[in-house]
Order: sequence, then C-alpha cells, then structure tokens
Amino acid sequence: MKKAVLIIHGFIGTISDNEYLQNYLTYDSGFDVFSKTLPGHHKNEENYQKVEYMDWIKFMDSEIMELINHGYKTIYVIGHSMGGILAGYVASKYKEVKKVVFLNAAYTYLNLKQNKVDILENKDYKDYIEVFSRVLHTSFPFFLEFVKLVKEYHSCLKDVKCEALILQSEMDQVIPIETPMEIYEAIKSEEKYITYLEGERHMVFAGSGNGSRKHEFAEYIRIFLNGGNKWRNIWKEKI
Repeated sequence: MKKAVLIIHGFIGTISDNEYLQNYLTYDSGFDVFSKTLPGHHKNEENYQKVEYMDWIKFMDSEIMELINHGYKTIYVIGHSMGGILAGYVASKYKEVKKVVFLNAAYTYLNLKQNKVDILENKDYKDYIEVFSRVLHTSFPFFLEFVKLVKEYHSCLKDVKCEALILQSEMDQVIPIETPMEIYEAIKSEEKYITYLEGERHMVFAGSGNGSRKHEFAEYIRIFLNGGNKWRNIWKEKI
C-alpha cells in the first residue's frame, strides 16, 4: 500500500499555492498525493469567507478519516502557513500520521522586523503585492477565525511525537524567524529537524523564474518523507 501525502494550503490561499510541490511528489511512485481547498476558500461558493475556525478542524478530521478508511496506514502531512497549524493538529491526534512538515507555519505571524527592512529601508515591494492583494479582499470576521485557530490549537504542538521537518524562509515577510525554534522546542518528536531556506519568502512554491529553487526544496521534502540514511546525510540547517 502506498503512503498518503496530504498537503494543506494557508489562510486566504488555494491549492495552487503548492501545486508545484504536489505535482513533484506525485512522480514518486511510493506516494499518493492529496490536496483539498479548505472551507471558506472557494471563491465561487456561498460560504466564501463565511466559516468558523472549527470548520477547518472538522474538515481536517474528515480528510484524515477518509484516508484511513481507504486503507492508508501511513500518512505524511505538509502544512503551509495556516496549514501548518492544521498539520500540527492532525499530527497530534492521529497515530497514522507518521511525518509532518511545517512550511512557514503560522504559529506566530506579522513579521514587522522583516517588513521594516523590506519596505522602509530597501523599498522592496514586489513580494508583498500578492499578499496585500489577498489581505485587502479578506473580511475582518474571517481573519478573526484564523486568529482563533492559532490561539486554540497552538498547544497541540506539545502532543506531536511523529518525525518532523520545520522549514522556514529566512526572508519570510509574514512569519517571524523565531517561529521555527518555538515549534522545535514545543514538539515532543524524537526525530525533528529545522532547515532555513536562504533568501526565500513566504510563498515558497508559488511564482516562477530563473531564480526559483522550487525543485531543490521539493526534492528536499521528498527525501525527508522517504527517510533513511539518505535523509540523515543530506539534512542541513540552511539550504
């Protein structure tokens, strides 16, 4: 039986944010890769931005149970941004979740230190355009549900015992650089790793261009999920 990989997108995000990673992992014959749009994030549906944070929790329970009921005994979960909170939740609850990847996980957010450097000092706005655009189209009640989720489920970290990889972009304009260490110290996993992504922003697998390192990062995650000596030999604190 193949292993299931479930990729969870972030707040006001879509599955396309991590489409490159999803497609890349699909080529590994050992994985069945899944990704679903979270409740309240379907722009063409009536409940767009009209859900409560518990709807996200119930949705994750449903998704994990569906995988279990289809016979998957080994599930790997990858959560980006708010998806990292949800990944931490299912990793803390289900024994079938054997590995978890926290990708710029939003256990803390609003990186004012980086914002100051980018906008006030360097006048660098290009990586903020999409983020600001999404924020401007987000209702305040919807944002409050995100805040509630983080507050209520931050404590789940202490119950995470499966193998964990914490990836953090060094120049993330949303998540403070201190966040991965907070996650590392909170989880109880015997095997846990932090890797900082040099020069990267919040949306690691979005965008394109000659400077993109998406292939490198996706391969790094794939090797972690496969594990073994190859992973232990290539793990680095910074890539």
